[in-house]
Amino acid sequence: MSNATGTKTNRYTPVETTGPEFDRRTLYRTWARGARSGFLDAFDCPDPSTTAPRRPVTTTPLQALALLNNTLTLDLADRLAARLRREVGEDPARQVDRAYRLALGRPPNDREREPARRVVATYGPAVLARALFNSNEFLYLD
Repeated sequence: MSNATGTKTNRYTPVETTGPEFDRRTLYRTWARGARSGFLDAFDCPDPSTTAPRRPVTTTPLQALALLNNTLTLDLADRLAARLRREVGEDPARQVDRAYRLALGRPPNDREREPARRVVATYGPAVLARALFNSNEFLYLD
């Protein structure tokens, strides 16, 4: 937070906070009322400068694109890929099984296993992680 010279206005400069020192949960966080988040806007996040007793419920293609391409998703996919390599090595079949267990809490079924193995063998485990993070099973509880 900085005070503009000659004014009584505080300005907040957003910082892209990445790295292990920022990996923590929070109950309270600074939210500048004049700031917007493109990522949260895709999910109908209320405007921080107004009150919103109820959020509208929508599902749009932009939400899927935001989840697939956001910096946070890409970073988490890379981290999961590194964990898979660390825990099970470079075998795509073992990486697929472990990725499904970690992301969805279950092993892949027969219909999922071979296509996922081909994706990992061709493009790497981070691509599979992005797909799992964007799946309905990962996003919604039944």
